[in-house]
Amino acid sequence: MLIDSHSHSRFSFDSEADCEENILAAIRSGLGGLAFTDHIDRVDGPLDFCFDFDDYIRTLLPLKSRYEDRLLVLIGAEMGLNLAKNDWIEPAMADDRFDYFIGSLHTVDNEDVASTLYTYKGDLKPFYKNYYDAMAEAAANTKGYHILGHMDYLDRYVQDKGAIPPFAFYRNQVAAVLEHLIQKDLVLEYNTAGKYKGLSYGNPKEEILRLYRDLGGERICLSSDGHKSAHIGRDFESAKNLLIHLGFTCATYFEKKVPKEVPLAD
Repeated sequence: MLIDSHSHSRFSFDSEADCEENILAAIRSGLGGLAFTDHIDRVDGPLDFCFDFDDYIRTLLPLKSRYEDRLLVLIGAEMGLNLAKNDWIEPAMADDRFDYFIGSLHTVDNEDVASTLYTYKGDLKPFYKNYYDAMAEAAANTKGYHILGHMDYLDRYVQDKGAIPPFAFYRNQVAAVLEHLIQKDLVLEYNTAGKYKGLSYGNPKEEILRLYRDLGGERICLSSDGHKSAHIGRDFESAKNLLIHLGFTCATYFEKKVPKEVPLAD
């Protein structure tokens, strides 16, 4: 029973997907569950975004009930990590109406990572160092998230993929983040959307997945990061096979903030 742990709907600023259509797409794909994890990014300036929690819950709970015999519907959110906004972020993630929160780094110093990389000129190493430094600090000092989202997300938006710094350059920073996840019993996301963003791999790349296993990491979830109904569950078969090949046996999801596991193998 595979669960798509990360999807978006019309409650996200970058999606127009209908919630019920996402559910029906998950059922057609043979999934056992679908999590709604719409965007929240609290930053200073025009990138600040948050949907109405009450409206979100009012919309999703009836759908969860309507399809409960056909699909497990989970209500989550993707929270942009930002230490400067933790006074708002941490209480928001304590809201027990949500099954869980994904913590993702979309902005650094109030600047959108994707937009910056679209036009970035010069050596990418300083940008990568700053990104992973920010991730390590935010991941270690933010309470309330359950899953770390698309760890090497920035690779998607580098225009010249050949310019992406070698993994060895930022390995130690990545290792620090992974060790924190393992220590706190949190979950690393494997997100298939990278393959549809100009990469030959999902996020994170295989070197990060292998490092996570080498460090003793076991908890992983499988996600499409779908922003359209047609994206739900995409590339899950090959993603599942990769994770099994690397030694992962189960996928973890959260229901009412309690971790649960499903086997990856049929």
